[in-house]
Amino acid sequence: MAFYIPLLQPHFKHIEIGDTLTSLWSGCGSIVQCKLDDEPCVVKAIKIPSHIHHPKIKQSEFALKRKQYSYSVEYTFYKRYSSFLPSIAKSIECIGAINKDDEYALVFKDFTKHGFTQAGLQHVKAILKWLAYFHAFNLNKPANRLWQQGNYWHLSTRPDEFNKLNEHVDKKSDIKSAAHKIDKILQTSHYKTLIHGDAKLANFAADEQSEILGYDFQYVGTGVGIIDVMYFMTSCFNDKQLHDHADEYLAYYFTHLKSALKIYQPTIDADDVTAQWQELWPLAWADFFRFLAGWSPEHFKISSYMLKQVNITLASNI
Repeated sequence: MAFYIPLLQPHFKHIEIGDTLTSLWSGCGSIVQCKLDDEPCVVKAIKIPSHIHHPKIKQSEFALKRKQYSYSVEYTFYKRYSSFLPSIAKSIECIGAINKDDEYALVFKDFTKHGFTQAGLQHVKAILKWLAYFHAFNLNKPANRLWQQGNYWHLSTRPDEFNKLNEHVDKKSDIKSAAHKIDKILQTSHYKTLIHGDAKLANFAADEQSEILGYDFQYVGTGVGIIDVMYFMTSCFNDKQLHDHADEYLAYYFTHLKSALKIYQPTIDADDVTAQWQELWPLAWADFFRFLAGWSPEHFKISSYMLKQVNITLASNI
C-alpha cells in the first residue's frame, strides 16, 4: 500500500488511485491522479527520505532540514493562506492538506478537468499581473509558519554554495564580498510582502481566458516582489529577450502593482513602493547570480543581462 493512502482514508470514503504523473525532487514523493469521493483530484504525496541524492547538492543535515521545512511551509500555505487569496491571484484549489509526522498528502482539484493547462509563453503578461496582485494583496502581512525570507536561494539557506565561490582580487568586482550587503539590503526594504519564492513559468496554470493559478509554494515567504519578477523572467526569456524586453515587462508589472495597491493597500503610497522596488532590481539579479555561481557556475541562466545587473550592483559601492 502506498504510504499516502492511510493519510487519505480518514477524510474520503471512496479512493481510486490513478496514474503517477511525476516524481518529486530527489525521491521526496510523487504526484498522483486519483478520484476521491468521485471528485477528480491530484495528490501531492510527500515523504522525505533520510538521504537526498542530487548531483549538485551536497548531502548534509542542513540541506535535509531545508527540504523538510519547505514541505512544511507548503502544507501551511495551502491550509492557512491559499483560500484567502483574491480571485485575480489564486492558487490551485486545495481541498485537503493532511499531515502526519514527516508525511504529507496535499489534495487538489484536478485543474485540467476545469479548463486549465500548464501556462506557456503566451501567458507571460497574465502571470506578471498575477504576481502584481499577489504581492499587493500580501504587502506587510506576517508570514506565520512560512519562510521568514522567501525563495530557495537566499544567502542564509545556501552556505555550501557561498563557500564554493572564489574571491575576486578586486573587492569592488567580487560578488562574494558584496553578498552579505546585498542580502541585508533586500531583507531590510521598507516594503515587504509574501513572495511565491519559486515563480517559474512551470509553476503556473492558465485557461483560455488567461486566468492564472499558481502552485508549488514550497518557498513562499517574506521578500520584495521584484525577486519573483526577476526569477520569473529567467524562466521565460533568453539573453537577447532580456536585453530587449525586460524593462518593458518590468514596467507592465509595476503598472499592475500600482493598480492592485490602490485596491488592497489604499493608505500606502504606491509610487513609493514602485520606486523602492525598482531600485532593488539589479540587486535581485546579483543575489540570484551569487547562488548560481556557487551552485552551478556554468548554468545557462548566467546571461550577459544578469552580469550587467551584477556589475550595476557592484559599481554602486554597496
